[in-house]
Amino acid sequence: MKTRHLLLVAAAAVAAPAFAQSDAQCILAGRLDDQGRWAPRFAGVQLLGAHGQAVNGASKQLVSAVSQVRLAQPALLSRCNGDQPLASADGEPRGQKTQVSALARGVVDVEGVSYPKLRTGGELVELRVRVPAERVVMISR
Repeated sequence: MKTRHLLLVAAAAVAAPAFAQSDAQCILAGRLDDQGRWAPRFAGVQLLGAHGQAVNGASKQLVSAVSQVRLAQPALLSRCNGDQPLASADGEPRGQKTQVSALARGVVDVEGVSYPKLRTGGELVELRVRVPAERVVMISR
């Protein structure tokens, strides 16, 4: 029993860095409406500028210049979509809750910002983040 537990812990330790260093990882910070205003800004996500100051404006220019993000709660990690069309789950049955990867709360560096377009108008604010392996947590979703 003890050996099996040690093997599971070792496997998790090996898998976490591989996950964090694989394809680029992104989180969503919110949505911009058709006029480029936050609609809504996700609760628990605070954008920070180059010197750690909060970015309070909602213009694309200000949002594009963020260098860090402060998370008050874990944020789901996803593959970065950039300008690619977003996947649609229309017509799909509701799935069971499962464990998914998330970025733990705290401050993390932002490497880039993209704006995937929504079919209903507006754009998502997608932050490409640097994901340290020790900050990856699993949450039920």
